[in-house]
Amino acid sequence: MLLARVALRPIISMQTGRLAKRAAPLLWQQSAKCALAASMLAPGMRTNAFEAYLAGLMANVGLVVAFRLIDQVCPEDEALPQSEEFIAALFAQARVLSARITELWEFPDAVSGAIEHAGRADAPVPALVLALADRLSKLRMLVDAFKFEPGDPFVVNGLDKAALAIVRR
Repeated sequence: MLLARVALRPIISMQTGRLAKRAAPLLWQQSAKCALAASMLAPGMRTNAFEAYLAGLMANVGLVVAFRLIDQVCPEDEALPQSEEFIAALFAQARVLSARITELWEFPDAVSGAIEHAGRADAPVPALVLALADRLSKLRMLVDAFKFEPGDPFVVNGLDKAALAIVRR
């Protein structure tokens, strides 16, 4: 897990361009937290912890690529659309791109499948693990940024004992 994290960090965290440079460090922090949460959740959900870790690390790589492309195509003074539809489409397409990148890099099929299917109601277990880890890592980022207290109902509502232990770490 340590080797995977060290190998992937430069790909995600060191970017140029206005959007990518600002977003990449935060995306890397969230990816690292997501990977750790996924690896902790995986055994309890009877799936491979290392593959869950890799899925957590790789889930945002498509978003970093999208920001780099936006930096290349859009002038610096041009704002991106702020509509919910645009943001939802950006995240959905970035997730597909992340899954395709993991396939091209020959990661295990479970990793690309988890990324591609995370957030779907009928998702396989690895994707459910990734979706929950993604949620927990984002909640932890909000707590770390002092936007919410660790015990705030927004943070803890709906979480089981294992998820609570992870988000409180």
